Amino acid sequence: MPARPGETLALWEALASTTPVARGAAVLVALGAAEGLADAVRMPLASAARAALGELWERAGPEVQTVVTCPDCRAVLDVIIAPGELLAATPDPGLDDATVAVEGVIEGVVEGVVVRGPTTEDLLVALASARPSATLRQRCVTWPAGVDPFDLPPEVHERVGAVAEELTGASALVVRLDCPECDSDVAAEVDPVALLADRVSDEVRDLLGDVAELATAFGWSESEVLALSEVRRRAYLDLARQASAR
Repeated sequence: MPARPGETLALWEALASTTPVARGAAVLVALGAAEGLADAVRMPLASAARAALGELWERAGPEVQTVVTCPDCRAVLDVIIAPGELLAATPDPGLDDATVAVEGVIEGVVEGVVVRGPTTEDLLVALASARPSATLRQRCVTWPAGVDPFDLPPEVHERVGAVAEELTGASALVVRLDCPECDSDVAAEVDPVALLADRVSDEVRDLLGDVAELATAFGWSESEVLALSEVRRRAYLDLARQASAR
């Protein structure tokens, strides 16, 4: 059972009561980084991903195991994720640095392009549109007045795209590994919020199982079970199981 059962249940409820695309915002609210969803959806996705990585690190320790499928041979591969290392490798742009002016993108071609790190609100608007990718770019990239981006050379868009990717931070992590079955280079996309949601779901399954078992054995309420220390809770579970085995 988790050491902080009340917080675990609250986080689980927050994640389970929203759509997958908005779960990052729910994490920010549940962990106290935002006052409410209205504020959280306007915070950078990178901040939500880092918050999820930090919580995952605290709950699961230095290594988290997940699986990916090789796109070439369809083999299922184990992937070890190190939340602490990923946190160190992806600094949080923060609210103040989530917008970057790409000065002198290509000298003599265009200057003053502004790129903003995407937020949950941007994703929600983009997914509701007919052209999600174009809508997301339109919301997050501001071109100078009078400049038509369609008239610009590819190297300009490559430079702007590189800055946009940097601002996604921990929300767009990729881990590379070799497939032992076919030797292919596999790029495993890492979603910190999804990994945290899976971890919390597993903890809650065990938690609610213990609550149900003790409630059945002793007639206690959920709040009474959760108020027990870990040591006493385990002792009562042992007693209940011994009694049912007789």
